[in-house]
Amino acid sequence: RKSGESPEILTSLNNLAVLLKAEGQWPEAEELYRQALQGRRRLLGNLHPDTLTSINNLATLLSGTGRSEEAEGLYQEALEGCRKTLGEDDLDTLFSED
Repeated sequence: RKSGESPEILTSLNNLAVLLKAEGQWPEAEELYRQALQGRRRLLGNLHPDTLTSINNLATLLSGTGRSEEAEGLYQEALEGCRKTLGEDDLDTLFSED
């Protein structure tokens, strides 16, 4: 674990990215989404629900900026992770399929 990296800090990074995206500050939001995702992968693993949320959030931003190829790969990763971790009938899995 990196110094100062905790699940709570990573959640705060992700939440700030959500706010920045909503305000139209997409490059700044992308940077924070990537930091949160990288930290969550390292700290929580690829299949943790928070990591899957970060994957989906970054994919949504990338899709909105026209980078659909990169977004598609992340959406697919999030969907597969939700299926493995949460099951086919879980609400997060069903929302990941949209």
